[in-house]
Amino acid sequence: MRMRLFRMLENAQPPTPLGRAVDVFLIALISLNVVAAIVETVGSVYAQFGLHFDILETVSIVVFTVEYLARIWVCVDDPAAQNRAPLRTRLRYMVSPLALIDLIAIAPAYLAFLFAVDLRWLRLFRLLRLFKLTRYWSALNLLYRVLRDEAQIIGAALFLLCIIMVLASGGMFVVEHRAQPEVFSSVPAAMWWTVSTLTTVGYGDVVPVTTLGKILGGFISLIGIGMVAFPAGILAAGFAEQIRRSRRLYRERVDEAMAEGRVSEDTAAALEEARTELGLSEDIASDIVRSEAAKKEDPERCPHCGAVLPSDQV
Repeated sequence: MRMRLFRMLENAQPPTPLGRAVDVFLIALISLNVVAAIVETVGSVYAQFGLHFDILETVSIVVFTVEYLARIWVCVDDPAAQNRAPLRTRLRYMVSPLALIDLIAIAPAYLAFLFAVDLRWLRLFRLLRLFKLTRYWSALNLLYRVLRDEAQIIGAALFLLCIIMVLASGGMFVVEHRAQPEVFSSVPAAMWWTVSTLTTVGYGDVVPVTTLGKILGGFISLIGIGMVAFPAGILAAGFAEQIRRSRRLYRERVDEAMAEGRVSEDTAAALEEARTELGLSEDIASDIVRSEAAKKEDPERCPHCGAVLPSDQV
């Protein structure tokens, strides 16, 4: 029973109709919770349908709690955890990113029973349940892998941005404090202008009035354009690298499957699981399979000697 529950919750391949139904139900419940958390901030709506919102919250907490506990129970059936002790496996799962997201989704509701907190603010934490959708959308997993792999570069860019912000705020305070003592009263107060300028937002509520301040503001604006483009370029390169890596890994899986000869049902299920895990669309996966099959039928040969080239040199 635990193995069947694991395959249903973790969407193991081949997928079952019941597993698909559970996924659709959880996605719908998460989406409904996010919509409810937004709509109930309208006072007139909550005054009229407050009881319905409370019922939805209670039902959601029960469902998400059962789901969380069930995932902890069945995680020992994960093939990657077969050689570990059950207690250690469950503890490692509880500190994994997806498990922490599940815990955050239900923790605020239980905190309301233990501590005297403002429920109006606590209800807004239900918006965090949106992160539970990362289980069902490969694009969000792709974003997570990009942020994980590029964390050092992004961290360096943010650190450089902080340095520029501090220096620019200090410079504007020096040149504008005498002309506008109420606006640029301190370096922290000047940081508001620096942030809106570096991010190219430019609200216009705080502007330099001295000649030197305008010149410095112009340089800071130009630097801000580059700083906005810098993280965007890092993320774009990271996405491109992740997509290339996913296609390469899937092509290797396809080569291994075709090397065994006839593709069995288990091998096809494993390829489908790999496609889902790597975040590839069915069209891209089909193109890779056709391409690799064509290479097997008509392999690339050396233009000089006619020998068949290895797949990693094609």
